[in-house]
Amino acid sequence: MNGFLLIDKPKGMTSAGCVYKLRKVLGLKKIGHCGTLDPLATGVLPICIGEATKFSNYIASSSKDYETTILLGKGTDTGDIDGNLIFSEGFSCSEQKLRQIISSFKGEISQTPPLYSAVKHKGKPMYYWARKGERPEISPRQVNIEEIRLTSFNDKDEVKLFVSCSKGTYIRALVESIGEALGTKACVSSLRRTRVGAIIEDQLIALDLEKVDYLKKIIPSDLLLDHLPKIELDKKQAKKMLNGQSVVYNARKYKEGIVRIYEETGSFIGIGNVDQLQNVSPKRLISTN
Repeated sequence: MNGFLLIDKPKGMTSAGCVYKLRKVLGLKKIGHCGTLDPLATGVLPICIGEATKFSNYIASSSKDYETTILLGKGTDTGDIDGNLIFSEGFSCSEQKLRQIISSFKGEISQTPPLYSAVKHKGKPMYYWARKGERPEISPRQVNIEEIRLTSFNDKDEVKLFVSCSKGTYIRALVESIGEALGTKACVSSLRRTRVGAIIEDQLIALDLEKVDYLKKIIPSDLLLDHLPKIELDKKQAKKMLNGQSVVYNARKYKEGIVRIYEETGSFIGIGNVDQLQNVSPKRLISTN
């Protein structure tokens, strides 16, 4: 059993919790998720099953869309409303100023992941250290805010935003930075992920373990990888590839990088890498055992 389930993660549950519940109902051990969502958040959570777990990074690395509601004049230790309140003030600003500040975050920005995050330090997630009262230094990273726009403003302290961004972007950190730019604090009060790569809300399945036949909802592994170029190998080349060897692919010129690999019969083999000489080497292949 290989492929993906496109789950609409419910509020209040961790991404790992979704995997645990599905593992029990499906009776499978080899199952994981592609990109963590905060417990507060809802929305697109791709679940990889069986051999599809080999391709989870290629889904998680896709760009993403979010809809978020933020509170201005409120700060918490986690950056969202579920955390402990550490700052509160009455705050208001003009819509013009708000739009100006928000638009300044479009493009490449430097962002430090939140203390309460899954980023690893000495092999453990940051939230592990935070709960011990420690604050290890986290190196900032470059992320890309492809689009950010104001969708609602109540002329006081509640703001709704749409954000389209690169992998590794923390909306909580972005919201806190917006608050700082406005001269106050800000935190997330709701968050929904509406897109991961080509996956959109309309494709999602509710996490309703008693009513959904999940086995009928599994999507073949390669359907979520169609953002990658595709190549087809003849039977001899495919056998060589499955034995872990590189092959020379001269049917057409490909750019260097990751490709989907198929046998000429149409069977999906896995993912490989094309080099300058048009050699295709295996990276993640579907086991035939």
